[in-house]
Amino acid sequence: MLVAEELALLALDPETGRTRANPSTVNRALAGALLLDLAHAGHLRLDASGSLGLVNTAPTHPVLGCGLSRLTGQIPLQVRDAIHHLAPGLTETVLDTMAARGLVRRDEHRTLVLKILVRWHMTAPAMAEATRADLTSILATSSGTHASSSDPVLGPRETALLTVLGGADLLSLAETSPDAAAVERMRTWCTDVAYGRNCLHSVPDDVLAFQRAVHGALSTSASSPTVSTETVTA
Repeated sequence: MLVAEELALLALDPETGRTRANPSTVNRALAGALLLDLAHAGHLRLDASGSLGLVNTAPTHPVLGCGLSRLTGQIPLQVRDAIHHLAPGLTETVLDTMAARGLVRRDEHRTLVLKILVRWHMTAPAMAEATRADLTSILATSSGTHASSSDPVLGPRETALLTVLGGADLLSLAETSPDAAAVERMRTWCTDVAYGRNCLHSVPDDVLAFQRAVHGALSTSASSPTVSTETVTA
C-alpha cells in the first residue's frame, strides 16, 4: 500500500466517513505523501536546485499515475509548487482509486436541497488501526530521546508517514496524547526524521532529499492560516 493510501485511511473518521482534520490540510499532506511515493518508486528526481524532474513516466499503480498526470507539463518545478498542483481534490481521487480496489466504500446521499454528500467507509478498519498503532509505538519509544542501537530502524514507509504528519501538523491522526509538551517533542523529532537526524533509518539519500523538501514545504503551509475548502464531496 502506498504512503498516500495509508495516510488517507488515517485521515478518515470511521463514524462520519469524513476526514478527521481540515480537508485542505489533508489534501496538502496527501500531495506530499504522493511525491514521496513517486520518488521511492523511481518516477521523480530532485536536482541540486531543488527542482523536480521526471525519470519514469509509466507507473503501474493508479494513484501514482494520477499524480504524474497532474504534474506532466508542469515539470520542472519546486516541491512546494508540485504540492500546490497535486493537492486540490486529492483526497477524493485517492479514495476513489481505493474504492475501485475494495479498500473503501463510497456512499452518496442527496440532501433536501439536492446536493450530493459523499462519505467514505473503510472495508477493513484494522488496516488504519495497525498503521496508527505502528506510528504511536514509534513515537512513544523514539521521540524526545537520542538515537540508540536499540531503536527500531525506520524504513521509507515509516519515515515518509512521520515526515508528512509532522510537517503538516497532523500528528493527531496517529497520536492523541493530551500532553502538549509531549506532542511538541514528537513534532520536533519528526523534523529530525525528515532530515535523517537522530534516528536509525534505511532511506536512500535521494529519497531523503525529497523528505527534506516535502517537510519544508508542508511545514511552511502549516504555519500559515488555513481556510477550509471542503465541498459536499469531501
